[in-house]
Amino acid sequence: MPRPMKINFWIQIVGTKDTGKTSLIEGLTRELVRRGRSVCYIKHTHSEPSFDGGDTDTARMSAAGATTSVLAGAATTTSFRSSGDEGLEEVSFREAIPGAIVLAEGFKSVPGKKIAIAGGDLDIASLEGVVAVVGEAPEGFDGRAFQPAQIAEICDLIEELLATSPEQHWSTRLLIDGKELPLNTFVQDSMAMTLRGMCEPLRGGKANASIEIRCTLVREDAPSQEPEVD
Repeated sequence: MPRPMKINFWIQIVGTKDTGKTSLIEGLTRELVRRGRSVCYIKHTHSEPSFDGGDTDTARMSAAGATTSVLAGAATTTSFRSSGDEGLEEVSFREAIPGAIVLAEGFKSVPGKKIAIAGGDLDIASLEGVVAVVGEAPEGFDGRAFQPAQIAEICDLIEELLATSPEQHWSTRLLIDGKELPLNTFVQDSMAMTLRGMCEPLRGGKANASIEIRCTLVREDAPSQEPEVD
């Protein structure tokens, strides 16, 4: 039986304010897209995102308690949802299409592979998982070092990491109310093969189709939500 396919791969670009994180990620995105890769960008923010007054109706519904508020245009859809304490893995699993490279800006304290931008008061030695430094590497650092203009070389490294990251492979993942339920390999494979068998006739022969299924589990002994009739 084929082993789990890679769903997506994420790498964190970390650094202090005004050291060029966004400009670097912009350059990496352009180069990776040029190479035929799908890229998802996730930025960590310490302030709560908002509709910023761009659409008052969706902002009002969000304030009223809607779990998700969506502004849908002809070419772009913007959504805001209640996320609780979701981590980078959960956000990338939900937002990135299968096979995408996730470039995450920030998330210094989150475990994972990181490219650190030297400068400011960033203590690179204290960070976990730094595989490369952009700028002047600290003394004793044994990873790769690049200059900001070496976009192609940094993308080469990202693709190398993508090809050698078994810890970010999985066959099937199950999230219940946004929280992942651990599955052993047998259950993962059983669910994946069952879904494949169910959906094969519906795909129209399309190769590498992405399948997304969402459902609400209702307990048989749960109280009925139908109104009582006297």
